[in-house]
This record gives sequence, C-alpha cells and structure tokens, in this order.
Amino acid sequence: MHIALLDVDIPVLAVYHQRGLYSSQFRRLLENAATRVNHTTKLHTTTFDVVGGSLPPLTSLRTSRHDRDQKNNATPNPNPNPLALPIDGILITGAGAGAYETFNHPWIVTLQTYLQTVYANYPHVKLFGSCFGHQIIAQALLPPASFKVESAKPHHGDEMGLVPVTLTKGFVERFSVLREGGAPARRMRLQMVHGDWVTAVEEEKETMEFPRGWMNVGSSDACPIQGLYCPQRVLTYQGHFEFDVWVTRETVVEFARRYGWEEAVVERYLQAIQQGREKCQDGDDDNDESRLAAEVLVMFFAGEDE
Repeated sequence: MHIALLDVDIPVLAVYHQRGLYSSQFRRLLENAATRVNHTTKLHTTTFDVVGGSLPPLTSLRTSRHDRDQKNNATPNPNPNPLALPIDGILITGAGAGAYETFNHPWIVTLQTYLQTVYANYPHVKLFGSCFGHQIIAQALLPPASFKVESAKPHHGDEMGLVPVTLTKGFVERFSVLREGGAPARRMRLQMVHGDWVTAVEEEKETMEFPRGWMNVGSSDACPIQGLYCPQRVLTYQGHFEFDVWVTRETVVEFARRYGWEEAVVERYLQAIQQGREKCQDGDDDNDESRLAAEVLVMFFAGEDE
C-alpha cells in the first residue's frame, strides 16, 4: 500500500524541532495504526513538497485494482512509473493558508486542478485531507453552487482544542473499527485548530444535499461539516488526529504571534485547550480518538470500507 504524503505547510518551529514535518507525523501514525488493525500489507510512503512545486507524477498513480507495475508488461511503457510502486492513496496535510487564498498562494490552484484530475481520471486512487486538506478537497470536488470554503469566525465556527464530533450513521456503518465492542462509536474527539470551514452555500437549508454517493462524516456544535466521505474514493477530517494537546497549544501560540490575534481571543483558545487536557482520564494524556481516526484512515486506504 503506497501512500503519497503531500506537505502543504511546515509545522510551527517548536513542533518541527520535536516531531518533524507533518508528513513524518502522519507516516508514524499510519504505520502504528496499520499494526493495530493487523493489516498485512506493508505501508510505503513517499513525501511531496506541494508549496515547492512537487506533486506525484500522474504516471505513478495506480490505474487498476491489480499490481500493474509496467516493468512486468510485455509491451514497454513509454511513460514508466518513476516510483517503485504505484500510488494507492494521496494524503494532504493541514496548512495555515486558506483554501480560497489563491491569489497569495498560487500553488493552491495547481493542487486543486491536480485533485480534480486525479478524481476524474484515476478511480483507484483514494484521497484524504486533514483541515486544509479537507477544505481544498471540498473546494475542488464539491459543486461550488452548493458548497463553499469560508472563514467561520463571523459564525462563531472557529474551534480550538479537543472537540467531540458526532459521527453520522452512514459513516459508522462502513468501518468495522467504529462498530467493535457492541455499541457503535458515534462520537470521535479530535484536536482542532481552524478558523475556516466547509459549509453549504444556502445556509438556511436544513438538509445539506451532497453529491450522489457522498456523505457528511459528522458534525460538532460549531461546525456542521466535520468531514467528507465518498466510499472507496474520498475521506476528510476537519480535525487533526495528528495533533496532541502540546502540538495544538504550540500551534495556537505561534499563529497568535504570526497573525496578530487579540490577547483575549488567544486566552480563550488556550483555556479551551487546557480544559480538554483537564478532562483527560488517568493514563490518557490527550483523551482523544486520534488512534481510532488513524485506524479508520488505514482501512479506507486499504479498501476495507465496503
């Protein structure tokens, strides 16, 4: 199972010095999750610097459900796979940029076009995004007449710290790890650091109409769309299962300095982060479901969500 990890930002320096790039953090989480769910396929990852202009070559993407390494074909391929294994899935990390800030960040346009190409022409390649990754996938693939990415602050939709997400029934039913132990897991607590969100264009509508086959992963009190799911094709989380309490706090402190947040706002965010830590149980440093979220993602990439 070959996953391309697309870095669209670097962590704040304190986090980078301790944990490395976002792609490195995701790689460790996925490897550990694959072990826990007893997945027998070896997980292989390749990292790409999107901001620096690096994306997985289209010739490296999987084109069938079977191993199609072109070097085994009788007829030579004029465009051979530049990587050792075909890419089965693409993961897009979080970023400080807004998905709609295309004027300031031209790489967003390139990434959005790339995602549209992959989704349209490579049905055997799965897409996952976290936070910004969630938002850019929505912006690229959902109908713009129905959904948009915007700043959530005017609607009090910014979320910082540990947030419980109520999962939809349809999403839970697709993953065995969410149904283990009898009662289904209908809530997933994840770390959040976001001031943008994916929302329906017609906000007064009570029911959001997703494209055929798509569904909402879940919702929180502030944010109605906490993720997107299209079986066998797309999965996104608004939350950061790659974050813990320390990473969330360091990120908020640096963002406050970088973007000039008001002191009262920063204090409110830090209190929310601390409250999440205080609710932790003995032996649980973060009281979140990051492990469960990672296991769901591994099953999704492995095609075990049928």
